[in-house]
Amino acid sequence: MHWWSQQACEAAAEAQAADPSPANLMAAAQVQALVSMAEALHRIAAALEERDEADGAPPLSVRPR
Repeated sequence: MHWWSQQACEAAAEAQAADPSPANLMAAAQVQALVSMAEALHRIAAALEERDEADGAPPLSVRPR
């Protein structure tokens, strides 16, 4: 787990513990979903970078558009 995802989960848990209202429960679930999506996108980006490096492609930052 990345530091940013750990911080988001901890903040959501603290908010939920401070006020276990249905709105906070929903907000905590949304934070968890967003963190999961962010981690998945991070893994996809890393896999694409590894694939490009194996193929000898230049990094995205220097490719012409």
